[in-house]
Amino acid sequence: MFRKDVTRIAFKVTAIYLVVGAAWIFFSDEILALLAPDKETFARLSIAKGWLFTLINAAMLFLLIRRAAKEILQSRDYYLRIFEDFPALIWRADSDARCDYFNKTWLAFTGRSLEQELGDGWAEGVHPEDLDRCLKGFREAFDSRRPFVLEYRLRRHDGEFRWIVDCGKPNYDRTGRFIGYIGSCYDVTERKQAEDALLRSEQRFRELTENTSDWVWEVDGNLRYVYASPKVAELLGYAPDEVHGKTPFDFMPSEEAVRLQPAVDNLLRNPQPFKALENVNVHRDGSLVVLETSGVPVYDPAGRFAGFRGIDRDISARKEAEEKILALNTELSRQAAALEAANRELEAFGYTVAHDLRKPLTSISLGCQVIMELCGGHIRDDCKRVMLDICGTTEKMDQLITSLLNFSRISSSELHVATVDISALAQTIAAELRLNQPERRVSFVIADGVTAQGDANLLRAVLENLIGNAWKYTGNRETAVIEFGMTASAGERSYFIRDNGIGFDMNHADKLFEAFQRLPGTKEYDGHGIGLATVLRIVQRHGGRVWAEGEAGKGSTFYFTMATQERQSTTVKGRNGMEELPCSSR
Repeated sequence: MFRKDVTRIAFKVTAIYLVVGAAWIFFSDEILALLAPDKETFARLSIAKGWLFTLINAAMLFLLIRRAAKEILQSRDYYLRIFEDFPALIWRADSDARCDYFNKTWLAFTGRSLEQELGDGWAEGVHPEDLDRCLKGFREAFDSRRPFVLEYRLRRHDGEFRWIVDCGKPNYDRTGRFIGYIGSCYDVTERKQAEDALLRSEQRFRELTENTSDWVWEVDGNLRYVYASPKVAELLGYAPDEVHGKTPFDFMPSEEAVRLQPAVDNLLRNPQPFKALENVNVHRDGSLVVLETSGVPVYDPAGRFAGFRGIDRDISARKEAEEKILALNTELSRQAAALEAANRELEAFGYTVAHDLRKPLTSISLGCQVIMELCGGHIRDDCKRVMLDICGTTEKMDQLITSLLNFSRISSSELHVATVDISALAQTIAAELRLNQPERRVSFVIADGVTAQGDANLLRAVLENLIGNAWKYTGNRETAVIEFGMTASAGERSYFIRDNGIGFDMNHADKLFEAFQRLPGTKEYDGHGIGLATVLRIVQRHGGRVWAEGEAGKGSTFYFTMATQERQSTTVKGRNGMEELPCSSR
């Protein structure tokens, strides 16, 4: 386009020059003929006119050439400025493959002078690992005179090697003669780093998908598999290539495919992520495999739905275990119902037996009392003692029946868990014991502010039995000491009751919390033998444990713990549904 404009202007100037020149020649001769009186004068004027025309043409030619040269120089300077300030690193080489030009951008990048870079000096900045490959590609391109694209690392002015792309092409003059190469370079380090990161990411993804315990898959918009990880061979017995092009329904029993078809159709109409879709599949060997499928929709760059991508997990073992657990729970529910019914019958039987036992005991006790009132003056003293022993025995029997009934209620009563001030309970129990036996000298050491999470009535029973035992077994001490407090070890709080009573032999410690067990040396003390068994049952209901430490003649210490409130909340409350935790007696 530029050349056409120049040609058109040249023709226009030439035409104007011809018209003006022809007019000058024709009219100047006519004017000279009128001015010259003779031929000699005409000749001299004609010669002068020729010189004038020549001088004017020379002046015009000088001005035109000067203007053209100036415009050419301006144009060259303009394009040189473009090359110098162009963002790319521009170079030029002559026909012998030696560089004779580098723009300012190149020199600013390398931090070297033009003299240092000329010739083969630029190669000093190429990374040693890339130098041979770079020079080989450069020279082969020169020999074949074809364009080339090379990637290599070039040292920047700060010493860092940066990846660049060097694009060169042959350079020819107007006559078509090869005069060298011209090229440009661009820093592509960030792109290379992004490509390396993408490659590592793809490698990680492939390693994860091919080594995960789940089957990773992708289907297109028609639900045909376009990718299947090797795990499918373990789950369904098919190689990934055998799965490609098939749909999930091809691996399901017909009734399972019919069941899932509505859900799948809904996902195709309204693509959205889905989780834990259970489906039955047929293994290559004919066995059934239960899979749990999760996936997300996939879209193409234009935002159009392109399929789903997700994972399948084999849950056959879990489903089998769930079925076994369901069957076990059903059986446990049946047994629990039977046990509850049996317990209700046993409780009713206990109340009946207690009533039937109390009736004759009451009759015996009343009979003895009536005989002593009516015949008191006629009965010998030894007979009266027998009658009093009978009355005392019937009273103890009645108390034992009451204790047994209370013991049986511990497992069936509902727990009402709250924060209980155990220190206050211990103070109250100590005051009641002093009130009943004011003549005894007992020193109580009760820690203040001790609390626990539990049922207030049951915890009171625990303290009544333990403090009551300490009171009872310090009866032969002139000055008895009973201590209540709390210790903490490994994050567990332990409550204790310590006394300086008769103690016990640790060899018999395992019998302490058994019902109706009396240790040697304790038979002379009143008791029914179920107090500590009651303590054990209550502590177990609270998810704790109880144990004792002692030495014969040197007192004993009883410890018990309470479970955390969260653990207690997992205990089934109510009749016969109680969870009892094992207790270690020491």
